[in-house]
Amino acid sequence: MKKNYFLAVLFAFGMSTANAQFVDDMESYAVGQPIYTGWWTDWGCGGTCSIIASADFAQSGSVSGNIPNNGDTDAVLDMGNKIFGSWGLKFSMYVPSGSHGYFNLQGTVPIGGGEWINGNWYFGQPIAGHPGAMEGYISDTSLGGVDFDFPYDQWFDVVINVNINSGIGAATWELGINGTVVVAEGAAFTDFAGTYPTSLGGIDFYSIDTGNNYYVDDVDYINGFHPIGGAGVNDLAAKGFSAYPNPVKNVLNLNAKEAISSVSIYNVLGQQVYNANVNALNTTIDTSSFASGAYFVKVNVGGTEGIVKILK
Repeated sequence: MKKNYFLAVLFAFGMSTANAQFVDDMESYAVGQPIYTGWWTDWGCGGTCSIIASADFAQSGSVSGNIPNNGDTDAVLDMGNKIFGSWGLKFSMYVPSGSHGYFNLQGTVPIGGGEWINGNWYFGQPIAGHPGAMEGYISDTSLGGVDFDFPYDQWFDVVINVNINSGIGAATWELGINGTVVVAEGAAFTDFAGTYPTSLGGIDFYSIDTGNNYYVDDVDYINGFHPIGGAGVNDLAAKGFSAYPNPVKNVLNLNAKEAISSVSIYNVLGQQVYNANVNALNTTIDTSSFASGAYFVKVNVGGTEGIVKILK
């Protein structure tokens, strides 16, 4: 039964990674420089208000993207103006204590005048008249305003799954933050007035004021849906576990703040392709013989088991 359950978990992860649109661990960008390439653009600034590569904090590797407290950064993650299909976005976010974060979903990219799909997303931003102001709040969903919790001073996942299989005019969605379902599957992908967007355009990561400061890492956009919570991913993050680079070429690095006791790697068919006892804080794995595709790294860190996905 345990083996069957594990294979079922791998299958769920496999379905979500088999049709990857892009995976970005932010490691290819020069620290201190704006990121204005590929799926990273901005709100009409021509690269002058883009997200900034930073070495301050990182979920994996040593680089993440920073939306600093300059009040100017207006970065956009281009999600391709989707009007049909199943689309899942997952990324990690870090908000230092004493700071807050903000972004919004846009209906078209390039953005032009702006088309807010479900209002403003606040992460600790003070909002006049709102009792949950110092936690998380989405201002204008089909359910009205939505509150959520998130942790400061640690990485947490944001998962946005959008179902457009019946067309953008009947789209639904699901939201998970820090492994918890915030908007349940099947909610209309609209604002409270019931207005559907032109398309699934992108995310506007905006430095809303001088108190704004947060980081984004490990962006994973797929033609499919991401599971919310995963299998021990958040628990592993709490133990300082990271696997990088991702995608990997030849050598995969595993690090943690507690001892990594064992590592197993499986392909999308659930076949084990690597197994080792480590008993160390870090290890390297030669993946040069692995075929291209998605793999699932099962690790035990300080008694906590979990699975992370990598691409080769």
